[in-house]
Amino acid sequence: MKRLMTLSLFPLFAGLFFYSCSEKTVILYVTPGSGESGLGTKKAPYQSLAAAQEAVRSLRKEKPKAPVVVEIKGGVYDLSVPWILTIEDAGSKDAPVIYRAARGDEPVFTGSRPLGHWRRLSDPQKLQLLTADVRERVYVTEVKSAGISDLGDPTDAGKRPELFCNGRLQTLARWPNSGFVQAGLAKGKTALPPTYINKHGTVEGRFEYTNPHQDRWAKESDVRLSGYWYWDWCDAVQKVKAIDTVQRLIDTCPPYHGYGYRDSLRYFGLNLFCEIDQPGEWYLDRSDGKLYWYPPEGTDPNSAKATLSVFSSPYMVELQECSYLTLQGLTFQEGRGSAILVRGGEKNLISDCRIQRFGLDGIHIQAGVGHGISGCLLADFGCGGIKLQGGDRRTLTPAGHFVEHTVVEHFSLFKRTYEPAVHMDGCGMRLSNNRFRFSSSSAMRLEGNDFIIEYNQIGRVVNESDDQGGLDIFYNPSYRGNVIRYNHWSEIFGGTHHGAAGVRLDDMISGVVIYGNIFEQCGARDFGGVQIHGGKDNLVENNLFYHCFAAVSFSSWGRERWLKQLDSPVIMKKIYEDVDIHSTVYQQRYPELKTLREDPDRNTVKNNLLVDCENVFLRDPKKGITENNPSVRSAGRSVQAFCSAQQLNPFGLQPIPFDQMGPKKNRWVK
Repeated sequence: MKRLMTLSLFPLFAGLFFYSCSEKTVILYVTPGSGESGLGTKKAPYQSLAAAQEAVRSLRKEKPKAPVVVEIKGGVYDLSVPWILTIEDAGSKDAPVIYRAARGDEPVFTGSRPLGHWRRLSDPQKLQLLTADVRERVYVTEVKSAGISDLGDPTDAGKRPELFCNGRLQTLARWPNSGFVQAGLAKGKTALPPTYINKHGTVEGRFEYTNPHQDRWAKESDVRLSGYWYWDWCDAVQKVKAIDTVQRLIDTCPPYHGYGYRDSLRYFGLNLFCEIDQPGEWYLDRSDGKLYWYPPEGTDPNSAKATLSVFSSPYMVELQECSYLTLQGLTFQEGRGSAILVRGGEKNLISDCRIQRFGLDGIHIQAGVGHGISGCLLADFGCGGIKLQGGDRRTLTPAGHFVEHTVVEHFSLFKRTYEPAVHMDGCGMRLSNNRFRFSSSSAMRLEGNDFIIEYNQIGRVVNESDDQGGLDIFYNPSYRGNVIRYNHWSEIFGGTHHGAAGVRLDDMISGVVIYGNIFEQCGARDFGGVQIHGGKDNLVENNLFYHCFAAVSFSSWGRERWLKQLDSPVIMKKIYEDVDIHSTVYQQRYPELKTLREDPDRNTVKNNLLVDCENVFLRDPKKGITENNPSVRSAGRSVQAFCSAQQLNPFGLQPIPFDQMGPKKNRWVK
């Protein structure tokens, strides 16, 4: 592919925002190159996006009623600075500004640099630190010879470089190679207060290691540990201060983890040269800039495309107070931070884009009105996929943001909890026809009001953490008007103590409608496909529970605990200061708030079909209403077979639109 060195960035168009224009559309062209700047024509295209951006600004001043399209030819565009678009670059309702891939082309904007000149490791001192079976398989190169001076940090979010081979993320050398090792006793000086799990713990990060294999880490210069230090729903990376191989003790560096350290905690070591023992593992020695790598089997490192992420700005692309800008058909990849920020403005669209391999997140949308993400593929993120914020919860003014026909997968790779595929914060947004899968923790987290979650596929999440759901909502009884309908939740059965649910309504979440969903192989330990913890006025209706541990689980609070929490300073701030549930707008939109202090734990579960489920309910729903939740055997029939009117009507249920779920307009996936 052609390659353009050190550029900025771009926008595009997806056909979702229509316009009627009074002037002819102006089309400009950009191609990778380093020659003359060009004229922006098809025969003499611009050689840089910076030139195209200046031309667009001039056109917007000269012809404000003319739509502008910038066609970007295929090739690799290396980025060293972010592309920042401001109100000067904005379009209008009738004259949008569009940056898009040329027809049939795939422009790739990358924040990594290629590494070459690999040679087999021959340093006898280094070889002695490796196990004998891999000593002839490890290669080394000098990253500074590739023009890389910022070596970042091994684990700090937004600063850690990553190695890629032919587009695949390689593994910073670790042990064990998968999963965790269990610690012995916590040995800090200060004991933690007791908790309900009855595990001894200490404030300070000192604990026993139980496997003598870890003795070899004492020779490493910068050991990091990633683990769940007390609760299995809260992970963090810790730096190691000292390793005592006589007493087999590990001391971590302050600041210590906020929840402390318990006996038998689970963790793994990383950034360990001596643990390069599997294909794909690597280590960067920051003292001399040498990078060591055990390439994947059958890979010649000097023939492969090996790249190291170097782009370290917070975002590759920033749309600041822009409106009617579209990014279409572009690929953004391999940065240490996040990919795209949209802040303020209205009706910007990210369409048909591929965003992959970032140390932090994919896309942030902050405030503004009516921004959209459509038909995109987001994959391989150290943290989360998409963060949406907008609308006004006090006035219940909707943001109008949406994500549709988009796939987000392999997220929360480094920060392993509370980094979902989509985090929604605010009021009035929609997620439709998306696919979220492959994560250690939740796929969605909702914080707000009037969200619509519909026709999505969610699978194989919460595969490591505990006390989570495929969708999580937490601890605010003013979150209302949220509808979760016609989604397919599958293979969500992880957890270590409490378990995992498809949908988890945690600590006072109320007024949620869960209708017409498919829960397939969901629930484990204490949780069913749906878990309700201390909330009220929730409706679970017309859902199919197929091969689930249980349909619905309840953790009832009772009147005393419910009223005590409603009168607590934390909740009073949430319901009377952050918003005002006594205001006219809240009382009219959510009339059930008039009886908020009455009938705690009163939820309705009715007209659901259970197929091959081990349990109907876990724990007593107490004051809940449970009606017509029959159980049947599958007799070998698939989950789809139970979604039709023919199968559901006899049980008093309406058909569930299985074929309408998931992305339908996405060029990147089948």
